[in-house]
Amino acid sequence: MTITSNPLTDLLREVPLFSSLTAQELERLGESLVPIELEEGEWLYQAGEPTTGVYLVESGSLALVEKGSGQQSLCRRAAIVGNEALRNLATREATATAQTSARLLFLDNAQIRELLLANPRFRETNQVMLGSQELIRRVPMPWLEPDERVNVMTRKHPVFLLGKALIPLLFFLGVIFTANWLLAVSSIFAMIVLLSGFLLSLAWLAWNINNWANDFYLITNKRMVWVERVSGLYDSRQEAPLGTLLSVGIKTTQLGVFLGYSDVVVRTYIGDIRFERVAHARAIGKLVEAYWARGKQVDLDLDAKEIRSALRRKFGKDIGDVSTEEMRVEARATAEAFKAETPVEPSFFDWLFSDFFKVRFEAGGTITYRKHWFVLLRNAIGAWLGLMLSAAFTVALVTHYITRINYAMGFVLGVFLMIVFILTLLYVYVDWHNDVFQLTPNQVVDIDRKPFGRESKRSASLDNILSIEYERRGLIPMLCNFGTVYISVGNTQLTFNEVYQPSVVQQDIFARMGARNEEKQQLLTSQERERVAQWFKIFQEETQAQAAATDTTHKLNSTLP
Repeated sequence: MTITSNPLTDLLREVPLFSSLTAQELERLGESLVPIELEEGEWLYQAGEPTTGVYLVESGSLALVEKGSGQQSLCRRAAIVGNEALRNLATREATATAQTSARLLFLDNAQIRELLLANPRFRETNQVMLGSQELIRRVPMPWLEPDERVNVMTRKHPVFLLGKALIPLLFFLGVIFTANWLLAVSSIFAMIVLLSGFLLSLAWLAWNINNWANDFYLITNKRMVWVERVSGLYDSRQEAPLGTLLSVGIKTTQLGVFLGYSDVVVRTYIGDIRFERVAHARAIGKLVEAYWARGKQVDLDLDAKEIRSALRRKFGKDIGDVSTEEMRVEARATAEAFKAETPVEPSFFDWLFSDFFKVRFEAGGTITYRKHWFVLLRNAIGAWLGLMLSAAFTVALVTHYITRINYAMGFVLGVFLMIVFILTLLYVYVDWHNDVFQLTPNQVVDIDRKPFGRESKRSASLDNILSIEYERRGLIPMLCNFGTVYISVGNTQLTFNEVYQPSVVQQDIFARMGARNEEKQQLLTSQERERVAQWFKIFQEETQAQAAATDTTHKLNSTLP
């Protein structure tokens, strides 16, 4: 059996919007697409023009500049340009300009409407993506990386918002019956109960709505994320890089089928990330698979310049400018040289007090975290109270407010207790100071060092991290913004306990993982380029050798009589 590949169908498979279509449907769709060629700098359409359809980028790149905000985005292979047609808008909201020579495929409005009407799966996928865009515009996510883009965003099914709203409404209904019964006793008391019940029910309703809105799921170009917040009590973000994904499944119940919700179960190396009780679960599952597959592809257009530079270097030609890879290597060498400078050895007091109350600081490329100040105060409160009481006892003894105790014995006891509690406070501080978590360019480290006692150190390579999540549980952690970061490494788990701003710690780790993966990918790509260039060089040398041998043979033959 011969398996043939259609380049156009392969391109359509890369488009998340078409992820729910079958192979036959993709072939029929490909037949209706109209190719369009653009030169560098040529605009495709401008903001305010009538919407005629959507464009699919086959090769090259286009820049989209939104009208009003001026926000710019870059569209490359398999990107949809002009989604105003999918949103049924009459005019364009942005200007599209070719940044390089580009080839596009055009699908007009009539064909889009026909596809939406004839294919419920495509209609559902389009609905999910448009709903995601609206949510992304409304919900701030400052913890995303600068180059990170949210592709899909969804919440639990609205029926669960209705369930959360019913509880305070039923409570208020009970308050009304209670107030009506109290009217026979005191109308003023009944009004107080009614007003208090109304305010409490309203606050409860707002709290439940806010909690439902703050529980959402994301698919970005780098990771899958589940964000869960309970206002004032709990804050958690569970995530996994797209590269750790193994499979996607759908789990549903009879009630879920009736109401229209299911669970999307994303299986990773370490466990499952569940998009629980979401609408359009099958469309979301297909989108997860599509973005997962898309994340594994290499943009060959972006690599062309580096390949050309590698070939020129290999053949000894002037490349004219320094390649991006060379600039990266030079920057890394400069950074390493800077780190290699001989550090000044700190004194004991410099070591102890230079970062006296810092819970996060960076030095030499290593970020160090400590537990929150609240942990230090919590551990020191007993010694602090003991110091205050012993000091008050000593002062009262010296000023003769206490006369029933032997002066000398009491004074010695008071001073001794103050010294003990001062040393205890110092011990508590040094213990807090020495209990650190570190994030280096290559690994995460958990160091627990007791004063005059044991020291334990656990570390894990960034390459082996499978998932990162954090949680803040309880009123005080929410108010003081500290919690625990869980780092899954194989079958074990590292925990950064009671750290300040756990969401920032999680973001720092993810950023280092991204930088590490990018560096490894760049190294592998560079090695592959050099290997291919070496093949071409050897091929040229062999060709030249064979040509020289042929010329020598011809010359010898020509000299023979």
